Amino acid sequence: MIISVSKLNEQAKTLLELNLSNLNVKGEISRLTKHSSGHWYFTLKDKDASVSCAMFRFNNQLVKFDPKDGDEVVLEASASIYKESGRYQLIVKSMKEAGTGDLEKAFLELKEKLLKEGLFSQDHKKPLPKFPSKIAVITSIGSAAYEDIIKTAKVRFDLCKFYFYNSLVQGNLAANDLIKALKKADLVGYDAIVLARGGGSKEDLWCFNDEGLARAIFEAKTPIISAVGHEIDFSISDFVADHRSITPTASMIDLLPDKNELMQKIDNLETNFKKAIKERFLNAKNKVLNLELSFKKIALNSKIEMSFTNLKDIEHKLNFAIQGKISKFESDLAIKKALLEEKNHFFSITKNLIQVQKDGKNISLNDLENGDIITLYSQTTSKKATII
Repeated sequence: MIISVSKLNEQAKTLLELNLSNLNVKGEISRLTKHSSGHWYFTLKDKDASVSCAMFRFNNQLVKFDPKDGDEVVLEASASIYKESGRYQLIVKSMKEAGTGDLEKAFLELKEKLLKEGLFSQDHKKPLPKFPSKIAVITSIGSAAYEDIIKTAKVRFDLCKFYFYNSLVQGNLAANDLIKALKKADLVGYDAIVLARGGGSKEDLWCFNDEGLARAIFEAKTPIISAVGHEIDFSISDFVADHRSITPTASMIDLLPDKNELMQKIDNLETNFKKAIKERFLNAKNKVLNLELSFKKIALNSKIEMSFTNLKDIEHKLNFAIQGKISKFESDLAIKKALLEEKNHFFSITKNLIQVQKDGKNISLNDLENGDIITLYSQTTSKKATII
């Protein structure tokens, strides 16, 4: 007998609801979403498995506490299937607190341990550079966090050079990957290192709660910024880093000066400096006039005129010196802008060029033989290939 997908899901839904009703299930809440309709959607999990859950408004209004991610709860529920997608889920009737979840407990225990050891102490925090010239960013290249950092950096301060270290930022292998990248970057001598990852569930961000990563951050000689998740997300790396930014985008705002503000400050300084000089000359001129009036009777006009001449000469020299300083600054800024445009042009015209390496060394196409395993490098990525 052939049946439709919708009929299959309908029969499976009926089968589950008849055989798995009035269940009491214990687990930890994750990815809790409180919909504008009033309904709650979340995942219930333990260390080995997870299941999707839905708790509708008329039931969740009776819950006597405010549930959040990490809470361990006991649910009274029935198993069902969401017919449109065939997704297996629990329809929750009631929810009771069961204690702190395993992940939350592990997080709090490690936080308390490192706090007692002094890894979070302000005495060990290194200041961020005021005008950084080279910054390392450790993240997943191509991710939203990577794109946000590039875009924000170009807008704020395009004279700073960035060096990206590609790393896993999720999963069991991510912590070791982050530690390797951090230790490698710390040896170079950057002005700052940014650990960046966009938002996600507590499980997605768990690698940033690794004790080994926390100790690597603490031992680093370079100032470290932790820019993980969103404002409401906290990880161990946030507490041990020299600075916590609420998002990857915010890390660039926290670290880089705003070039437009800098230009305005320079203009204001020039205006205030000229105003101060003008006031000084005006005060001096008034003093001379007063002296002229005081000593008119003893014929000091010639000396006073000489003083005015000297004063004008000094004013001329000072204005010339000020203008020279301003011209030099404008010239330096123009040179840096030209260098940046030249680098951007070089980047643009060479972005499609490919470098061929075999065994870590550059090699020409003429020297390759069938079966050789090579690595192709572009400016932004690399690929393995075999010559046939």
